[in-house]
Amino acid sequence: KFLMNRYFILPIVLFCSSILFSQTNTGSPYSINELGEINFSGNVSNLSMGGIDVKIDSIEVNLNNPASYAKLKTSNYLVGTFLKTSNISNAFSNEIISSANINYIAVAIPTKRFGFGFGVLPYSSTGFNLQTNQDYNNANSIDTRVYGANGGINRVFFSLGFPLTKFLSLGLTSNYNFGKFEYESFNLYQGVNYGIYSNSSSEISGFNHQFSSNIDIPINKDLKFNIMLSYSPSSVLKSINAQDLYTSTTDLINANSLGDYVEVDLEKRGLKSTKLNVSKKYIYGIGFGNTNTWFIGAQVEKKFSSNFKNEFLNINNVSYRDAESISIGASYIPEYSSLTSFWKRVVYRFGLKNEKKSIIVNNLPINQFSLNLGLGIPLSGLSKANVGIEFGQIGEENDLIVKENYFSLRLGLSLNDIWFIRRKYN
Repeated sequence: KFLMNRYFILPIVLFCSSILFSQTNTGSPYSINELGEINFSGNVSNLSMGGIDVKIDSIEVNLNNPASYAKLKTSNYLVGTFLKTSNISNAFSNEIISSANINYIAVAIPTKRFGFGFGVLPYSSTGFNLQTNQDYNNANSIDTRVYGANGGINRVFFSLGFPLTKFLSLGLTSNYNFGKFEYESFNLYQGVNYGIYSNSSSEISGFNHQFSSNIDIPINKDLKFNIMLSYSPSSVLKSINAQDLYTSTTDLINANSLGDYVEVDLEKRGLKSTKLNVSKKYIYGIGFGNTNTWFIGAQVEKKFSSNFKNEFLNINNVSYRDAESISIGASYIPEYSSLTSFWKRVVYRFGLKNEKKSIIVNNLPINQFSLNLGLGIPLSGLSKANVGIEFGQIGEENDLIVKENYFSLRLGLSLNDIWFIRRKYN
């Protein structure tokens, strides 16, 4: 007979997924980018190394590299959370915003011939409230102009990894995406008592996929050279849209403030159902290290997003380009088998990432830079608590765009167990 050690994983996944699906994970104005601000970029352990995905091991699966499931030796339960605080500023104002949520929930299981896993995660988010400055309002005869958005895309994923040869592993991840974006705008013109409100929404659904390969080349008994290649083909998500227009004063509490109301017939305009492209993406990574002591790696990611277009949501002064990022990361374990010092068994991690984002605002390209630090704290058995911090900057401060300085604190649990145990005695 066989025993399964953990019956409580599924209820935890279902409970936590109901929480994460209901949250908005950002307040950044740059979350208007493509499908929103990307919440999930990998495990806490990998993010603490600049987000490189070439490093894999046998006790913690890399959710961003499905080929890593082929190397897994024990069942792996993963939960990640984050807390982010941003200081958003330009020449006219300064705001501080905070957000926190679950980042991923996953289960990975090895078998004799392959490894597989599944999970849920809030993939991207949009959430902000913007108001134009007085100079813009005067130039366009507007008293007030406000634009806001919230919502996001969630993912349910299934991953499979298997060894093709002793040194080469292949993997596949299939994602089902679903979610909703809501947008609101308000224009109050000079000399007009009633302003114009617009409420729009888009319900998103569809699949996309990722393929990856990992090559391990042994240099000698202790040293190993790694190569990782990942390809995500372009795919299409379906967007079902709705829009309402109405006039009102700024006093929305008073029912008499409401004026005309119109439900826009998007069917006639060909905008009831539109398509959103998920851009094609390549990732190349190399790494070198001693399995039980140190590792250093680098990664290049290229996303072909210049043709991205949202036909339903027409935003002035926003366009797109192909995105690219370069990351480097390293980890170090002083003495992984030390029996006398706890801190010698801790994994110390470091990473840098420089990214050319796809979004262009007011003809100015937006770039992002981040510094990452992290610890892998040993728990009982092979389990770990991964803690990571990130300091970063998006954009720059001037009259045309805003600068976002942010700090993120991440906590990830990587719990290990053997699901099936053969009884020795009846």
